[in-house]
Amino acid sequence: MSFPPGDMGAAVGTHLHFQRLERLLHERHLDLGDRVHLNSTGSQPYLMVKLPGDRGVVLSQSRLGHALVWLIVDPVLGSEPSIWPLDTSSEVLVDAIHAHATARLAGVPVASPWRWHESEPSDMTELADLLSERGVHVQRVAAGNRYFAYGPRYEPKLHIADGHEGAYVEARLSDIFVRVSIKASVGWLVDIYDPEREAWTRVDLGGSLGRGKLPTPGMPRADVPVSRIADLICDGPKAWVESGVPWETSKPSRASAETWSDVEESLFLTEPALRPAGAREHLDAVLEQLATFGFGDIREGGPDSLIHSDTYHVDWSGRTKDLSTSEIQRLNGLAAAAGEDLPKRLIVITNGRISGPAAEFADKAKAFVYGLNPATGRLNPLNSRARDLLPPLTEPSRYILE
Repeated sequence: MSFPPGDMGAAVGTHLHFQRLERLLHERHLDLGDRVHLNSTGSQPYLMVKLPGDRGVVLSQSRLGHALVWLIVDPVLGSEPSIWPLDTSSEVLVDAIHAHATARLAGVPVASPWRWHESEPSDMTELADLLSERGVHVQRVAAGNRYFAYGPRYEPKLHIADGHEGAYVEARLSDIFVRVSIKASVGWLVDIYDPEREAWTRVDLGGSLGRGKLPTPGMPRADVPVSRIADLICDGPKAWVESGVPWETSKPSRASAETWSDVEESLFLTEPALRPAGAREHLDAVLEQLATFGFGDIREGGPDSLIHSDTYHVDWSGRTKDLSTSEIQRLNGLAAAAGEDLPKRLIVITNGRISGPAAEFADKAKAFVYGLNPATGRLNPLNSRARDLLPPLTEPSRYILE
């Protein structure tokens, strides 16, 4: 008994999938009536909801770069395609195409959260809605769906937002770009981009919200409502208290840079902003970066400890040996004992690296571990919590759909 070739089998499976999507769209959205049309001819089937004037909202599978994705194309001039991972549920796909089609039929904007290419309401879609209502241009929402297109419209590319960037909204006020994110480890973070310096600066949320400088980065989600964050963004630069010095965006220095990840780029700078020549320069560079990350009570120490904090115990011994789990456990115990009234938390600065299990323990202990590049003074995160505090790694215009 012979079987069809693999390509033919895949094509049959794709056609069957589109037939199921057509049935599901009819079942879930009776209001579309006979506007639903399945084009099953040719090698690339698609599902369309017909609009007046021989137009339609189309759902298809498309290859962007090396990735096969679901693509919803809206016929309105200038609209952004809605891109979804290949494993997106059929219910989400048919609800998405319905949201776009009904909006166009009614002549109104696509309803939230679908207008932000999200399938579920969240803090980020709520924030995007509030900003948009007040005339702020929302450029990007990345929460449940982290896929979006960038580059030329005639040949778009796919970008997948890194999970360590958290859920975020990017918005533009005049020539100022703002990214508001929520990280699981620290809560709210707000970063602003200066195009002239090509650098990001973190906003001190405590100072900006009238609560004074906070010793720890970010602000817990439960401590401030989404509406208050929206108010702060709409108040503009006059309301923003900056934390630390600007963090310059990274630029790859190799010919194959386009294949690098953003995190790899952050480790190899073409023109490092920091080039310390000795111990004094190293100390100044580290203090500046910790302040930029949002550590509000970090300051220069004395002979026994280069850096002092009332909240953190900073271990900076210049070790080059890789950090083990037992060493992180020992240092975490020393940090806890260093607090007078409450245990201190741990910050480690090392010239070495860290094992995977040690990094996992550091995350559980709410510690931050950084590797110091002695040539540039740049701090590189060695555990997830430290990585969560990095400002955005690229300029906002890098992933814009032209």
